[in-house]
Amino acid sequence: MKMKPPAWLPFLGPVIAAAAGALAGEFWLGGGFWMVFAAGLICGFTPIIGYRLWKWSHHRRKD
Repeated sequence: MKMKPPAWLPFLGPVIAAAAGALAGEFWLGGGFWMVFAAGLICGFTPIIGYRLWKWSHHRRKD
């Protein structure tokens, strides 16, 4: 049985980006603005990219 990706997965991006930015600001503040910005971008786009890859893989393996 193949699982479809949940439709709400891409909407986690902004929430995860905010959490990652807050954690980066709290623990890695030595990196400054760019460290927080990079952490937010990377962690914010991860669920969106993961969803698209999962969906692509799901459509590719149709039986």
